[in-house]
Amino acid sequence: MSLTVYQSKRVLWCNMFVLLRGRTMEESFEIGHEIASAVTGANPNPIILKMEKVYHSCFLLTITKKRYVGYSYESPNQVKPVFDAKGIEIVRRDTCGSVAKIMEQSLHEDLF
Repeated sequence: MSLTVYQSKRVLWCNMFVLLRGRTMEESFEIGHEIASAVTGANPNPIILKMEKVYHSCFLLTITKKRYVGYSYESPNQVKPVFDAKGIEIVRRDTCGSVAKIMEQSLHEDLF
């Protein structure tokens, strides 16, 4: 699941990934909303933690920040996931197109 922190008119992005093994999609969304409510309640106004997405099949590249890929769901009743990639060669513009295409095909076919 992915949670995002917002602050007033300025946005403070803070991604947090929580591993929930053996949980259903509905349980994951429920736990995410509980975490968001608890953190929001423990912080002064205007800090708000918003539950954003649940990733089912996600690969985090932990060498650097903001590098991950996976299938995301924005609601528990969403049937078809969205392929979401951040910071990797698929979405970066500093790599050639063939690398991005081959990597995306590999991720779709082999990892997910």
